[in-house]
Amino acid sequence: MSQSVIKSNELDKALIRQSFDRASGHYNQFTSLQRTIGDRLMTRCVGEQLQLKSILDLGAGTGYLTNKLTERYSQSGVYALDIALGMLQQTRLNVAQPKSLDVICSDVEKLPFKPGSMDGVYSNLAFQWSSDLDRTFSESHAVLRNGGEFSFATFGPGTLKELKHAWSFADNQTHVNSFASVDTIRSALIDAGFEAIQISTENLVLNYNSPKALMLDLKGMGAHNINQSRARGLMGVRAYKRMLSAYQTLESEAGLPATFQALYVQAKKRV
Repeated sequence: MSQSVIKSNELDKALIRQSFDRASGHYNQFTSLQRTIGDRLMTRCVGEQLQLKSILDLGAGTGYLTNKLTERYSQSGVYALDIALGMLQQTRLNVAQPKSLDVICSDVEKLPFKPGSMDGVYSNLAFQWSSDLDRTFSESHAVLRNGGEFSFATFGPGTLKELKHAWSFADNQTHVNSFASVDTIRSALIDAGFEAIQISTENLVLNYNSPKALMLDLKGMGAHNINQSRARGLMGVRAYKRMLSAYQTLESEAGLPATFQALYVQAKKRV
């Protein structure tokens, strides 16, 4: 089982909910990366079959992927689920076909749906906030019908590698969220009962004027450090300056690089 590996870096669920509630009102101005990955998820991993009665978007955020799903499957019932109520309020505003939409405030690890009630389950950049992928994937497996499609995008372990490297010069605390590997994700999917698993990766590099600009961007999208093992007190000025100095050695003409490793995953529930 992969559970012990996945749980080695517990996430603070209360802080996740609070962070995304706070970010919901201005979230869209920080989410060009999420939209790019969502578009590629739709192209790479979401099937063209049109006979889907019920579709679930997990971690819907402000509804970008939800809206794409309602456009492609205009005759289907679409459910948008998110842990943050503020995000779902934005989803209501951003989805072009709200009559086919139901929103549910809940956790991806505790899905409030009947077994076999969904024809497709999709997610764009939400599962990296789950500290128990075994349970998350088992829940998704349970609500899917036999033969149903499970496709999602998440961040891989190469994400923010430059920032992690820079913080290593400051102290031994956890300053950057950790993300599950391809092998961990594949193992959890197999354990949950999925088959026909396909995983592809892509590195997207954004450039910033300063480390502070990057961290403000992460905070704006609700993606700052939410590990339970994060340092709770104030950081010393010297440690912070060591991080800044280390990051600035990576600067090029384009700016300071920040890598975001996207993992695109497809799987099926066994018939």
